[in-house]
Amino acid sequence: MATIDQYKHKLLDFFICPSDYNLINGNTTRQIAIYQLEQDIPFDEYRFDGMKGDILVGGGSGEAESFRISKKAIPFFKDKDFEDFEDLDEIFKSFWSSNFSYILGNGLLKLGWTPNESMELWLAEEIINQLLSKKILKL
Repeated sequence: MATIDQYKHKLLDFFICPSDYNLINGNTTRQIAIYQLEQDIPFDEYRFDGMKGDILVGGGSGEAESFRISKKAIPFFKDKDFEDFEDLDEIFKSFWSSNFSYILGNGLLKLGWTPNESMELWLAEEIINQLLSKKILKL
């Protein structure tokens, strides 16, 4: 069971990552679930954090390692103006291991990410643009 299943959430979409390696141990899927949290995550959860309305990519244990995008930052992706935020953790936060970062990076390279840019910022922008273009999210 994925950690996300312990909390109220809704499945929004999937992000396809064409990595040469398994994103989930023992599973050949290239899909990473994209969720919207429907409750605040308790402070003692260590696989991810978030507040109601935040976007969570991956679901922790039993699923791809997690990445949180703050709901309050979504409008700022359109203008790429993050000066209102003191810390990038307010915008997004990854909860993945260095091994998963390598596996994910292998797939993201094929989608246009380059190592001279922040993987997290690039991925957050891709996820938000995907959800906006499919009209799953609205600004």
